[in-house]
Amino acid sequence: MRNLTLRLAANHMTIAPSPRYTSSKADGSAWRTRMPAVAGIAYVVAWTAGLAAWPVNLALSATAEQTAAAYRAHPAEAVVQYLLVEGLAGILLGIVLAGALRTASKRFGVRVTGPAVLSAIAVLTSLTQCVLGLLVTAAAAGGRTASCGTLSDLVNRLDGVKMLALAAAALWIAAGPVLPRWLRVVAVALGLALVVSGYGYLALADGLGWTAYVSGPLLLLWVAGTGVAVTRQRSARERALLPADGADGIPPQGAR
Repeated sequence: MRNLTLRLAANHMTIAPSPRYTSSKADGSAWRTRMPAVAGIAYVVAWTAGLAAWPVNLALSATAEQTAAAYRAHPAEAVVQYLLVEGLAGILLGIVLAGALRTASKRFGVRVTGPAVLSAIAVLTSLTQCVLGLLVTAAAAGGRTASCGTLSDLVNRLDGVKMLALAAAALWIAAGPVLPRWLRVVAVALGLALVVSGYGYLALADGLGWTAYVSGPLLLLWVAGTGVAVTRQRSARERALLPADGADGIPPQGAR
């Protein structure tokens, strides 16, 4: 009788499933999954805020006197612009590009050495521009007009280097399986626009400066879209790897 009672009680017991992940591991995994999307969106915010802070639109061929006068009139705005557009945005761009390349390598087995080098060039160039931009502002405030003009020209030429590196990286990523079709189309348009803009900035050619108004919005769309696309792919992969109900010794719902 006692054994029968125990068996009946066991049949009605609810077995509590053992936790598959600790809370800290789950939180860390979720944050790493969301990071490319967060970085892509934050890139757009930082870039837009930085450009909005700078009230002067200097020509690529502006003289040293014109450049120094603009920076002397708006030193705080210049610092904010460089910290956001070249500093913070450069770091966020690196996170998005690293996420896209990691997805291409780990999930699809694609070799990413070339585009990784190009991405590193773009990010390091952006951070270098941030430092040089602060030096431009300091030179203008200190009355070193010639140095201000020289450094400003160097910042613009480095913009051309960054654009060309990003163009090549974007076209490579577009040729791979990471991005959805519509974003590949954006990447191709971006790559072509950046080639023209990059040449214009390298040559300090005012006639091509307007192309930045085309490549700029395309770049914002592509970076944000790429970050979101990478996060969605990571989320889908994590869901596919989750053990099915009834695995890990956990009985399916009908057997409980």
